[in-house]
Amino acid sequence: MRQSKLGFFACLFFLLLACEKPVPTPPVPPVVVESTYQNVEDRGLLENAQVDEASGLAASRLNRGYLWAHNDSEDKNRIFLFDSYGKGKYEFTIQGAENRDWEEIAVVKETDGTATIYVADFGDNNAVYSNYAIYWFKEPVISASTPILNTITQVNKVTFTVSDGSRDMECLLIDQQSKDLFIISKRETQKHLYKIAAANMVPGTTTKAEYVQTLDNISQPFSSDKQVIQGFYITAGSVSPDNTEILVKNYLEIYYWKRKAGETIPQALARQAKTVPYQMEPQGEGITFAEDGGGYFTISESADGASAVHLFFYKKK
Repeated sequence: MRQSKLGFFACLFFLLLACEKPVPTPPVPPVVVESTYQNVEDRGLLENAQVDEASGLAASRLNRGYLWAHNDSEDKNRIFLFDSYGKGKYEFTIQGAENRDWEEIAVVKETDGTATIYVADFGDNNAVYSNYAIYWFKEPVISASTPILNTITQVNKVTFTVSDGSRDMECLLIDQQSKDLFIISKRETQKHLYKIAAANMVPGTTTKAEYVQTLDNISQPFSSDKQVIQGFYITAGSVSPDNTEILVKNYLEIYYWKRKAGETIPQALARQAKTVPYQMEPQGEGITFAEDGGGYFTISESADGASAVHLFFYKKK
């Protein structure tokens, strides 16, 4: 989602730290901090200046130490690959795909040793679209001979509707074993969770994201002020490669769940979340667990739409 970034966060920072009006009591108990992650490590600026509106981030499963990212609306149908310090300018065009408003990317390791990349075209700032799309394709493997510019040709697509109407969405969670897809709405005070079963991911068809539950335990604004409400928009999520941890973020903080044995993603999200360390970014809309489970990365859109963006890492203790 593109918007005035510096003004928005300057105002939000003021509201959070120097609000002159009485702050209402939060609707849920204070969130407990998860202590297993260290504070932020700045991995530096991205070398590839083409990544200026980063809206999705996912750790590669086949190119160890590399990350996939994409820009949001108004960009081409392409994804980028760079290493865990932001170095590298690989670019892959997704043949036949349209970037109406790409907002999320995820990677799943398959039992045959391959991996699948999912790209979610489900941004809808004004909730006006009647349908949305998920693209998926085999993750490419790079080598010393891989050119900087590439094209991915075997691309699958599912069109989907949302069971309770149009929604703006930026968070995709994929169960790493069942391959079921879960989507969290962005803007509602009480966010909605939806599911697309793996069995319904049939290329070339239209399916429905079914409402599962309302998430009344995370990301509820403490004020009716518009700027504060925007700070609590849900912007990204990630499921760890071993399927045991979940991260969901808004512009202000990151929520964390450790899944219990046999627990589904909806069951985990229904529990009270903890929080993990987060340094506020100009417009943080990307998060992913590292491929080895040793921490998580975040990325932001650039502060002014032109300068390079930072990659941040939070190491597991």
